[in-house]
Amino acid sequence: MNYSLTLKKELIENPPRRACCKRAYAAGLLFDVREWRNGCLVLVLSSAAARRECARVYREQYRREALTDGSVMLFSSEKLFAAYRDLPVFSCPHCQKYFFAGLFLSCGSMTDPEKGYHLEFRIANAEKIPVLSDLFKGADLDMKCRRIDFGAGFYCKKRSEIEKFIYLIGADNALFALLNAQIQRGIRNEENRATNCIAHNIGKTVSAATKVLSSIETIRSAGKFSLLPEELRETAKLREENPSVSLVELAALHNPPITKSGLNHRLQKILRFAEDLKTSKGTS
Repeated sequence: MNYSLTLKKELIENPPRRACCKRAYAAGLLFDVREWRNGCLVLVLSSAAARRECARVYREQYRREALTDGSVMLFSSEKLFAAYRDLPVFSCPHCQKYFFAGLFLSCGSMTDPEKGYHLEFRIANAEKIPVLSDLFKGADLDMKCRRIDFGAGFYCKKRSEIEKFIYLIGADNALFALLNAQIQRGIRNEENRATNCIAHNIGKTVSAATKVLSSIETIRSAGKFSLLPEELRETAKLREENPSVSLVELAALHNPPITKSGLNHRLQKILRFAEDLKTSKGTS
């Protein structure tokens, strides 16, 4: 089950208990209803779980049964028809929480936080767009609005704002999962940075070793290897015998071992010796 469906399942399993919160929850679930015909209101929901919850809440609040045809729900309550344009009423400190929980169930979706952060509400009823904008502002939620084919989409890509919203609607398990995903992404990013750093260092080591080996080959091909000082011949032979080891490991193979700085000094002398041979060959 994806994150969005898991979040909705948690909300459905924790419905409001107080009468005022139940009304706010119903207002959120039915927020996007639109006038259809013959005094009916229509709501389109893609989620079967959300349709079942809407039908249950509608039955509880309005004592009527919703008609369902696929993703389309029809509501014929005169009471709902008279009130659906009204602003939701928050009579206690918890009403706002349940309104937004209902709204997310019917209109909301969220990307799996392991892949990214994107919270969105899609509203088909154009009359409700400014109303919802004010409700988000009232809840101190930073939601952007964009026009889409059938209405508007309110969305947010800020992790901190999404955490605030999930905390607001009381989905503790979903909030824990989001925070855990954030930690896991941080760990993966650190591992990737470490891997890239190691790969970069390995690349530098291989490139440097290849350059030294090429210089040694130049010296040998010119028959000048014996002209190298004894300490440089030792270093050259050890590099030929151990082409892939790091500088620290190569320094430790010397008898007696030398420092990395000392090894670098010797390698630079070998490189310069080979370069001088190429220069003298080119001018002869």
